[in-house]
Amino acid sequence: MAMKYILVTGGVISGIGKGVIASSIGTLLKSFALRVTSIKIDPYINIDAGTFSPYEHGEVYVLDDGGEVDLDLGNYERFLDITLHKDNNITTGKIYQHVIEKERRGDYLGKTVQIIPHVTNAIQEWVERVARIPVDVRDSGLHNSGGGGDGQQAVGKSCVPQGCESCAPEVTVDESCVPQVCVIELGGTIGDIEGMPFVEAFRQFARKVGPTNFCNVHVSLVPQPKTTGEHKTKPTQVSVRELRGLGLSPDLIICRSENPITDEVKEKISNFCHVDPEQVVCIHDRSSIY
Repeated sequence: MAMKYILVTGGVISGIGKGVIASSIGTLLKSFALRVTSIKIDPYINIDAGTFSPYEHGEVYVLDDGGEVDLDLGNYERFLDITLHKDNNITTGKIYQHVIEKERRGDYLGKTVQIIPHVTNAIQEWVERVARIPVDVRDSGLHNSGGGGDGQQAVGKSCVPQGCESCAPEVTVDESCVPQVCVIELGGTIGDIEGMPFVEAFRQFARKVGPTNFCNVHVSLVPQPKTTGEHKTKPTQVSVRELRGLGLSPDLIICRSENPITDEVKEKISNFCHVDPEQVVCIHDRSSIY
């Protein structure tokens, strides 16, 4: 079975709930006995979240292999009951560091190193590599071997132990442990300049893996101004138009709102955003994320 990739993007505002939605999608798929892994992409230049002020970005989440990452990876681990690794958190800083190290080694054979194709290729290669790292190892009893693993294949015995991304690439993975679905959350908002290389990389990636192996879930805000009391779809229309202009077309549109939206609002979003009404899903505010 070919790996299935689900890309979760966000529109209108940040902090709209992409992390919980990505975790929930993974949980639903896991309930069908599929092996699911997750990747969080943070477009900031920092290498990791270890140096962040908690007042600005929340507390740092520390993984079993010592990786200091975004809090969303904590959601993934709790919702999916998996053990993630430091490479499951991609940042612009990590990608650029990886590309610059390759350039310094001469891996590009003197070519001019550019955003396209070198940075976008590095993003796609990183996603494909990390997506194959087994993560259902919480109770496996395997030991941490350490290491980061830039550009190397994940390996293991029955399943891969934490940190084994740096193991010898000639050792093969037990296919029964390899995830079948990879849920990828792209942090920030569509249109952010720092996220552009990632959006372009996934435009290429979607064509590379094919439409049957790639799904784009776009999360957008549907505000309800108190002055009118009606839901406004224009921000979602503009967000989807921008996303499609960048080469990605959403397969599902998740509408975040304070109150449930009506079927009429769903129909309007369907008409303007080129999806069927059943592909428009409302997730309104609740007292508990569960």
